[in-house]
Amino acid sequence: MSQIEENFRYTSAPERRDRLVQFISEQGYCTIAELSRAFAVSEMTIRRDVLRLSEQGRVRGFRGGVGSLTRSDLKGSDFQFRDLKMGAAKTAIAERALQMVEQDSVIAIDAGTTTKEMAALLPTDRNLQVVTHSFPVISAMIGNAGAEVICLGGTLHPESLSFDGPATLAAISNLQIGTLFLAASGLSERGAFCGNGFDAITKRALIEVAERVVLLADSSKFEISAMVKICDWGEIDRIIIDDGLSEDYARMLESHEIDVVTVSAGVPAAQD
Repeated sequence: MSQIEENFRYTSAPERRDRLVQFISEQGYCTIAELSRAFAVSEMTIRRDVLRLSEQGRVRGFRGGVGSLTRSDLKGSDFQFRDLKMGAAKTAIAERALQMVEQDSVIAIDAGTTTKEMAALLPTDRNLQVVTHSFPVISAMIGNAGAEVICLGGTLHPESLSFDGPATLAAISNLQIGTLFLAASGLSERGAFCGNGFDAITKRALIEVAERVVLLADSSKFEISAMVKICDWGEIDRIIIDDGLSEDYARMLESHEIDVVTVSAGVPAAQD
């Protein structure tokens, strides 16, 4: 979202506000800073636009951002409930992801149930630096002597069990990450989505500072409709997914030039 997208160019302030409403509706939730970059205007201008649009009932303003959803919509689903689903597939995906973790590397592990599984399985002999904003990932890493955990502090959200906010984003902006292991609540032809609006902002920030983005997602995510857009498929380099992926979605991923790695649930991952 660092460039002005063709669909959201404008020639006047009223037209810019119309494009803002469309853009915010597409994303679900955006920060003022993201909108400023996307529309190439100052944050003050965006704040004035958002205030007017809020007064008209066209968007919903939040502290530091704006959304098309209600505050309850932006909370997302409960982490512990999601952790119980597709257990065998998540384990197989996590095991395959470990093969991409190189010695002496800097990685980021996103907040999610499959990424938590990956963190718990990380080997202790690779001298890693692991960046995360996920409380379950941090807990899973306790006792791993072969990894230095860099915790992105901030406000802890009880639904997603992840930290976010200005302090989190400020910490991310100073980092350079080799591989980000990304999580998502839902997938579609439009890209990756999550249920927590504030978490989406953190995910986008991590994508910005990562050299490579690997999405860990079980095939059921294509059947789930999450509300807040994380990114388009163009931001993702590889997806590791179980063999329940349909042929239609496989072709869609191929059309976006995504490197698709398929694993069989319950079967040990094959070596490259």
